[in-house]
Amino acid sequence: MLPVSMKDLVNLRHLDIGGIGLHEMPKGMSKLKSLQFLSGYVVGKHEENKIKELGALANLHDSIWIDKLEDVVDSSEALEARMFDKNSINSLSLWWSVNKDENTVDSQMESDILDKLRPHTNLKELQIRGYRSTTFPDWLGHSLYHNIITMKLGDCRNCCKLPSLGQLPSLKHLSISDFGSVEIVGAEFYFYHYDESCLETPFPNLETLSFVSMRCWKEWRSLEYNAFPRLRELTISSCPMLRGDLPSQLPSLQSLQIKCCKQLSSCLPRAPALTSLSIEDGNKARIEELPPLLRELSIAGKHEVEWVVEAIMHMQLTCLTSLWIENCSSHISFPVSCIPASLQELTIQHCRKLEFQMDGQHYSLKELSIHSSCDSVTSFSLLDSFPNLVRVDIRNCKNMECIVVSRSLSCLRSLIIRYCRSLKSVSTLWMAASQLEHLTVLECPEIELCPTGDGDPHRSLRSLSISYCEKLGNSEAFMNSQFHGLTHLNIEGGSGESVKCFPKEGWLPASLESLSLERIQSVETLQCKGLAHLTSLQKLSIEYCPKLENIEGEKLPASLIRLFINRSRLLGKRLETKDPQVWPKISHIPGIQVNYTWIW
Repeated sequence: MLPVSMKDLVNLRHLDIGGIGLHEMPKGMSKLKSLQFLSGYVVGKHEENKIKELGALANLHDSIWIDKLEDVVDSSEALEARMFDKNSINSLSLWWSVNKDENTVDSQMESDILDKLRPHTNLKELQIRGYRSTTFPDWLGHSLYHNIITMKLGDCRNCCKLPSLGQLPSLKHLSISDFGSVEIVGAEFYFYHYDESCLETPFPNLETLSFVSMRCWKEWRSLEYNAFPRLRELTISSCPMLRGDLPSQLPSLQSLQIKCCKQLSSCLPRAPALTSLSIEDGNKARIEELPPLLRELSIAGKHEVEWVVEAIMHMQLTCLTSLWIENCSSHISFPVSCIPASLQELTIQHCRKLEFQMDGQHYSLKELSIHSSCDSVTSFSLLDSFPNLVRVDIRNCKNMECIVVSRSLSCLRSLIIRYCRSLKSVSTLWMAASQLEHLTVLECPEIELCPTGDGDPHRSLRSLSISYCEKLGNSEAFMNSQFHGLTHLNIEGGSGESVKCFPKEGWLPASLESLSLERIQSVETLQCKGLAHLTSLQKLSIEYCPKLENIEGEKLPASLIRLFINRSRLLGKRLETKDPQVWPKISHIPGIQVNYTWIW
């Protein structure tokens, strides 16, 4: 609640109540006649805080949202708000509380209320949410609203047809969601009162259009209206009953996203300007032709993946730079030689039976991600086909035992390996990636980084993060001689589970600037001697180490600027009480945080 005496601030010009969750407005807001900006108004049920209080606020400008419109009991109250007079309001949001007595409302009364809330024709943005009538009043979509640029309609679950919006000449962005009763989108959407002669080209300037959660929508009757000549982005999501045709020609379309429309069986629009295409769980959508300008292609679902791989093998996609393939359970063989030469990013997810034919090399690919795929592969040699890779992410490939590289990967800077529980050897990759800067290894219990006998290929490494990798954490690979340039080190979980004192003297590289220890169950003591040579260390973070209680030695490095001890109860308690046995060893550090609270 706002103060009951708010009405006495008669000189108030600006009141922003966004995000504070008001139950209702205080009484007498109509007395604040100097108000120029009021971010929102929450309709009340009392005589002095109903919607009519807005009528006296004639100087409002910019934007306003009006909430709890279900508390407007008749259209005369709405009329007294005088929204049609507020010619400086350019953005209006009208909200009804969703799911509040939807089945008992008077549909005609609801329509009359929205009719009387019609704004001034200067309006540029309109949002309506939770409207409970079955139809919209005539003003919505009338060509008099020639300034409207953006419109969002959502949670209008009783509406059985969309409003006529094709005559709004300036409309650029339209979002429609949760119209649970709409089954057909047809001529009424394009033409005002079905008068097809009133506008030669419906939606002449619309650039983005999205339909989301239209659960009963079955048919889009686009016919041949030549609509949407400037549409750049089309999104159709969670429309499980939709089938049949989409608009056949969208000459300006650049981005098309179809998600969770499993009945959609039509051919996709002819869109020569299309640069981004995403189809997810749309199991029957068909593509007759991929446009030559296509740059981003994302496909999920058995039939789509099969089709797209087949299409890529036979089409010249000279502009494609990003390809994402997901969720295909059937066997697919993908020749490297058929990957478009322009491709720079390739992501494969949940394609367990996918196999690559290493029949050539591809020089443009910079980023490769393989997730939960290629189960038939135990010895992974695909990287040899992409000599210019910069970033590699391999995740949850359960049968992969080794990564074999026989060529130089001199461009590789980032390597991430996660949840590959059978993976044991990456030694050839380790040797090939002489310029590797960032390495993350998560939950690969069998993996080892063996020291090499040919110089020091790890001098370029700057950040290393290992989690739950027992052999890696206990190996000699961490010795200073292996990581001369390492500046950031994170060790989490299973690493060093048998270690009670951390770290051993000389174990960590002297170049470290940041060190993080997380979830190491066994460590009991932090050794100052093992950190003394880290003269560049600025940040030390320790989290979830339940047995850590002591700090042994003279003091932590003088270079430290921040010390974080979080969720490590025993040591945290001693630091909070400034225990004389440990406090002198850390008191020189400018910033000390314990359990997410700064104590120093």
